[in-house]
Amino acid sequence: MTEPRESAAALLLPAMTAAAAEPAAIARVASRIAARIAAGGRLFTFGAGHSWAVAAELCSRAGGLPAVTAMNLDDLRAEPRPCYLQLTDSMPERDPANGPALLARHGVGPGDALLIASQSGRNGATVAMASQARRSGSYVAAIISLAHCQAFPSRHPTGLKLPDAADDVIDNHCPAGDAVITLSSGARAAAASTVSGALIAQLLNLAVLAELDRLGSAPAPIRSANVDPAE
Repeated sequence: MTEPRESAAALLLPAMTAAAAEPAAIARVASRIAARIAAGGRLFTFGAGHSWAVAAELCSRAGGLPAVTAMNLDDLRAEPRPCYLQLTDSMPERDPANGPALLARHGVGPGDALLIASQSGRNGATVAMASQARRSGSYVAAIISLAHCQAFPSRHPTGLKLPDAADDVIDNHCPAGDAVITLSSGARAAAASTVSGALIAQLLNLAVLAELDRLGSAPAPIRSANVDPAE
């Protein structure tokens, strides 16, 4: 059995590698998002499956940017379903039609910024969403594992992957398959992309706020609803 300290180090390694290796990419993405917001645009985030956690990290979070909209493929469903079913169902993210449909559902368009989190960057909905948003004039950035993306073929009919459709990419430095710890059986366990993605998201949050402050249009960060007096 892996010791807890060793497990923690393995889970944190991709995040720390990303923090050390991606500052230029983070700064570039933050600058372009801030420019859109300063000009009256909006920031939308998206992640399918467990990448939803990264998209949610920037939405309505204490210390974060106000008015960020996190999109989920379940927004397209006529009837709600339990969250765990969304997390176990990979078919919606494989359907290319769902990406543009979600953009239309939320009114994403010219002047807006879109941040997509995806471990693999290979599924149809994600690639179609990025392609459509970019064609419409939105700025599109992606948080992705380049190692995973390069290891497997695209599931989009064109053969494109998310890096092909995005304006900028931030590598989360997670391995193909995401899991980082090898058990005695040889199986891999403990996914790291949420840890790395959340750190990248918060680094982006800080950089966007700093850039908006430099531009003279910084909004007040969100205050925790659980700090009294609560609103």
